[in-house]
Amino acid sequence: MNYIKGMERQPYLKILQLLWVIIILFIPACGDKPEESCVDPTGGQFIEVRSMGTIDTKFINDLRPSFGIPETFIAQFDVEVFAVTYATTDPDGKEATATGAIYIPKTGNSDPLSLLSGQHGLTIKKRDVPSTLPLYGYLGLFGAATGYASVQADYLGLGNSDTQNQPVNQKASAMAVVDLIEGFRHYACENDIPLNENVFLLGYSNGGYVSMAVHHELNKNPRSFEIKASVMVAGYFDITVAETVQIADTLYRPAWALYTPFMYDQQYKLGLMDKMVKSPYREKLNDLFTGEKDGSEIDRALTPISKNLFTDAALTGFGTHSDFASYRKALSDNSLNEVVPKSPVLFIHSKEDGAVDFEQSVNMHAYINAHGGTASMTLLETGGHEPAAYSPSVIQAIDWLKQYE
Repeated sequence: MNYIKGMERQPYLKILQLLWVIIILFIPACGDKPEESCVDPTGGQFIEVRSMGTIDTKFINDLRPSFGIPETFIAQFDVEVFAVTYATTDPDGKEATATGAIYIPKTGNSDPLSLLSGQHGLTIKKRDVPSTLPLYGYLGLFGAATGYASVQADYLGLGNSDTQNQPVNQKASAMAVVDLIEGFRHYACENDIPLNENVFLLGYSNGGYVSMAVHHELNKNPRSFEIKASVMVAGYFDITVAETVQIADTLYRPAWALYTPFMYDQQYKLGLMDKMVKSPYREKLNDLFTGEKDGSEIDRALTPISKNLFTDAALTGFGTHSDFASYRKALSDNSLNEVVPKSPVLFIHSKEDGAVDFEQSVNMHAYINAHGGTASMTLLETGGHEPAAYSPSVIQAIDWLKQYE
């Protein structure tokens, strides 16, 4: 009888054992918070991330005199810097890689950070970029020192990118930045770097063009983020060539004047330099624009006197001559003077800027406001087209963005 009763109890024991197993498995699960999934980015997957060390507040504050930054700016946080290689696409939609830098403020807390993307000015030497020397990403560095998580793209064709650099190609300019932003947001999610939804743009000179190209791209092809506000300092947007255009007698920077048409000619093999540049300077160009020399070194090898540098056809018919028709069309196709950002923009420009006419910002400001956008303008009375002249404006820009936090 006892044996039979024991057999009768076995099914109940098995049920109790099963319930106990379920309870053991279930109770810890109840206490666990569900992990937030990090959605794969549309583009910008990080391929390599390399630490470049930490820049402390004392070092950042000591940079103020050399950058022309007022003493009222005080770095609040040490900044950890990383060089990154990430996936993107070239202007033809083919897979490419690009490089850049990310700047993370060491705030000492877990408060979510806003993201600032800094776009640097025209760069000719491939290694004069943030991923090589973090100070070239000073827009991102100063932003991070005030509490932004910052990114700075080198741009396609610069840094360790093998793609040819096209400084005024709207697609190439935009994709390098858009993909870096999206790639970093995914990286931050996976590595417990807290971000909020705010994304800001800050661009200087060619970086102003690049910033507007980002707006143009996102207007057509939205991503997982939106731009909350932007500042464009000494930027250019309308690059169309009028029929009546006249090349100035003296060039502000001959390297800058020739870099864009030279790179375009390299891409499309049109013999444009033969039609545009006189000997003996024409024969020097292939050795000058290798990506190993900076603009100042190239300037010294050329001449700022237009009549000695350019052919008669370029001087008298750049806006009409058939030799330059394809280049004029390329510039027109990549002009950004009719883009209306979906968020507020501040333009800052000096009336004394000898490289980029302040009317570029004035006209863009007027166009945006006339077509339903929101734009503000600060015109400076003095200052040439140099980073040091505009550095106080960079601090003004960072402060202006804070209102949209």
